[in-house]
Formats: sequence, C-alpha cells, structure tokens
Amino acid sequence: MHNNIYEVSRSPVPASQRARAGNMPDWFFERVCDYAENPTPRQREEALGVLFKTLGHFCTKEGEKFSLSPKIKAEFFQTRYECFRAAAEALAQTNYPIFAGMQTAPAFQLALDGLRDSYEDQRGIYIYSPETDSLVTLEHWLRNVDLSQPFYIGGTIDYHC
Repeated sequence: MHNNIYEVSRSPVPASQRARAGNMPDWFFERVCDYAENPTPRQREEALGVLFKTLGHFCTKEGEKFSLSPKIKAEFFQTRYECFRAAAEALAQTNYPIFAGMQTAPAFQLALDGLRDSYEDQRGIYIYSPETDSLVTLEHWLRNVDLSQPFYIGGTIDYHC
C-alpha cells in the first residue's frame, strides 16, 4: 500500500531544500515502511491533491500555502471517533482468555486494530516538520498543531508499507 509524507512548514521551503526520502528517521523505515521514493513533479501534484482532499473544505489553498479552519477538527475526527467508540465497546466485551491469547478470536484483533487505526493511522498520511525535525501521523499533527497561522508545503515523499 502506498501513501505519502508531506513536509509542512510555517515558511516557504525552497525546492532545493525540500525533504527527500533519505531524510526520514530510521524508526520510520524499521516500523512503518518498506521503502520510500521521491516523486516526479506530476506525482507530487497528485499527492498534494490527495492531501487537500483529505483535509476537506476547511482547507484553503493558495499555491504552496494553505490554511486550516479550527472547525476541521470537529469534522475530520467525527467518523474516526465513531469507529473508535465501536471498537472500544467491542473490546470492553472481551473476556480474559481471549485477551491473554488462551483462546483465539479474530474479532478481537480486528477490534484492536480498528481502535488503534481510528485514533492514529500508522500506515496513512504523515507530516514532516522541518522546524522540529519531527515525523508524525496526520491525526497526531492535526490534534496538536496551532491552526491560527498558514502553512507551506515543501517536499512530498511516496512510501510503501
């Protein structure tokens, strides 16, 4: 499965200084992805389209600059919250033998994976911040970022997991 890493900064990122596939932290290659590639200009534009579609109508874009309305959190996390609640309710019904692995139950693993993915998709979109040299999931970034100022898109990186 392919997905993308997006370099997001508070200031414009010159093309020559954009993040590249080889700049990502080791843990990402050890735990998340098989390999990563730098996209062609056309692939970069397609990847940006995916990001802005994911962010939805609370995102306004002007070239490499974009802004997010604080209302994005209310809409972006709504479906994820419903999935989280459903998975948590299913897990709450789990008996000890299933929890401890003494009894197999594929539904338990599906609910556990659903709980984890609804909160933070480890195989989804990532945001790389050159200011802090950090790589986090889109969900983590949205929950913690200050939305009062605009952002700039730098590099994009295609990764496979």
